[in-house]
Amino acid sequence: MSTDRSGSIGEEIRAARKGADLTIAEVADRAKLRVAVLQAIENDDFSLCGGDTYARGHLKVIAGILRIDSKSLLELFDEKYGKFETALLDLSEKGKRNLEKPSKSTKASWKTLSMIAVAVIALVTVVQISGSSPKNEVVSATSESETPPSVEQPIPATASVEPEAKVVITGIKSYSWISVSDAAGNSIFTGEVRKGESKEFTDPQLLRFVIGNAGAVTLTVNGEDRGIPGKIGEVVRLQFAANDAPVAG
Repeated sequence: MSTDRSGSIGEEIRAARKGADLTIAEVADRAKLRVAVLQAIENDDFSLCGGDTYARGHLKVIAGILRIDSKSLLELFDEKYGKFETALLDLSEKGKRNLEKPSKSTKASWKTLSMIAVAVIALVTVVQISGSSPKNEVVSATSESETPPSVEQPIPATASVEPEAKVVITGIKSYSWISVSDAAGNSIFTGEVRKGESKEFTDPQLLRFVIGNAGAVTLTVNGEDRGIPGKIGEVVRLQFAANDAPVAG
């Protein structure tokens, strides 16, 4: 390979490829490159390489395939095409060094933030301490001053309830004929009580019943369930006093 720095990288690669009797496609396949990329490199166009770093890598691989001096190719590339990227690397290093050395203003800012943080913590502590004591005082004062005096509640007078005889008769089967009268023998009711029907009777002293089908009804006397007073077809005579048990008629 010629070491003339005024030469063309692309021309040198093209001449070496042809001297090795290889096509562009064959070299591109060995270098794992697209044919268009290799064609551009032979025309000194490195825009398809994706940057100077990739371009250098491609040149190393191509030089190895064509058995030419990769070092000479890379030096020529740096002279003609690599200056811009080198300058960028220099700027990057300078910027990194500047970041590693904090300025006086940065140190002052951190000092100021630390002082503010300490002041905020102190203020919050004072507020919590001062805010808790008065609250406790108010609660204790309220509990001492607002204790309601004991007031004697009036005992409600118990209303006197006059005793009375109260009977509810309810039909549970077909129907039953009944007759109801009071203590003086005055008729209160005469008629039928059918299934599902209820009749209520009251008297201050006494209630007398004649039930024609005793197994077809149930009785509730003064709030107490007395059940069925007899059998189907049986006629029974009963009388109930006020708040008292039944008396045989």
